Amino acid sequence: MIVSQHYFANAVGSVDYVPEDGYLHLSWSGAPMTGPEFRALYVHAHNLLRRYPLRGILADHRSMPVAPDDADREWLLNTWLPGVIEDTHFERYAVVPTLEPAHRLHTPAVAEQLRRVVTTVFFEEVPPAVDWLRTDPLVVPDPI
Repeated sequence: MIVSQHYFANAVGSVDYVPEDGYLHLSWSGAPMTGPEFRALYVHAHNLLRRYPLRGILADHRSMPVAPDDADREWLLNTWLPGVIEDTHFERYAVVPTLEPAHRLHTPAVAEQLRRVVTTVFFEEVPPAVDWLRTDPLVVPDPI
């Protein structure tokens, strides 16, 4: 049984973490999303990664209601991600994408940018993503 601790939530999602396994879990509620709410989840994820020696993120996007707009995606890749890489222990990004292609945050171009700076693997379900985040040493499975 995974014992997670709640850290932050707003109308569009939540940030929880599993200290024993060294990762945080970012998930979406399915509620309509605004840019400030989207960014708030990631800002709090960054704060949590700075506060604790967590090395991974499980981003469960299955309930993401829409893809973030271009400005929020740009902020995520060019402001948030470099800051997280610079001042935290973050090294693994496990993604469970939404099944709805139009709602995906991680298009092939975004995935490629992520993979340049952090080991990023996409999964179809949460359990294999959790297993991968727990592995030590880091083993990168074949892409799906």
